Amino acid sequence: MNLKRLKAFRLVIICLTQLTWFSSIAQTNTHNSKNINSSLFEEISRMDSLLFSAYNNAEIDKYKSLISEDIEFFHDKNGLINSKKRIVDSFKKMTTKEKNTAYSITRILVENSLEIHQISGFGAIETGTHQFIETNGSNQKIITQAKFMHLWKKENGNWVITKVFSYDHQPIKEKVNPDKKAISLTTKQMDAYTGAYQFAPEFVLTIVREGHKMFGLAHGDKIEIIPYNTHKFLIATDNSKIEFLVNENEIVTGIEMETKKGKMKAQKITNK
Repeated sequence: MNLKRLKAFRLVIICLTQLTWFSSIAQTNTHNSKNINSSLFEEISRMDSLLFSAYNNAEIDKYKSLISEDIEFFHDKNGLINSKKRIVDSFKKMTTKEKNTAYSITRILVENSLEIHQISGFGAIETGTHQFIETNGSNQKIITQAKFMHLWKKENGNWVITKVFSYDHQPIKEKVNPDKKAISLTTKQMDAYTGAYQFAPEFVLTIVREGHKMFGLAHGDKIEIIPYNTHKFLIATDNSKIEFLVNENEIVTGIEMETKKGKMKAQKITNK
């Protein structure tokens, strides 16, 4: 690959990364059109709720009843566990820790992430994203987000999980409380940041002011950004950071975004 093609390829990757980031923090209230069977969706959703209600409330017998005897659990950090006894014993150990210490763990399903698809003659596949919130005696919170896939099978009229895939575990920062983080900026200060910022030939982020609020616009998405320091803003939906770059004359020349995917810079190409 020659240098010119390599640079072009790198710009495409940057563009795709930015598009993924911006679309991921945009919220949607539409129901997933890929759920081909609404009754199956409701049924497996109910099973998911039962499973993790047992998990969150340390109900060992209920949790155990929803796991197949030939369970296979694939975890990106811990590898394969193909023993129901090991899984149940691990759960018992966790519940004992919760009873005897200030430790707790709670699973939350990420809204609108659930997809359920029928497996003809067998059962259903459930996929989605969830978060595990751990707390200890000092009330420190650790939030981990992961993707999952569950293979459900109906045995003797009852649904049980036969396979679990748990992967892409990532630490998540708590969402920003704008009332605690936000600082006040003058209209003049906010207007200095407005304009278009180009990350790649096909990706431009536009910063606009609406009254006393600032927003980032890209490909139809509109996300509020919250000032917390001079030239520094937070994206309240996921705690990503934006810093406006200035020259020696305090003129805004560019922008740097810091997300879980890394840092990315763009030059300012137009004002307002």
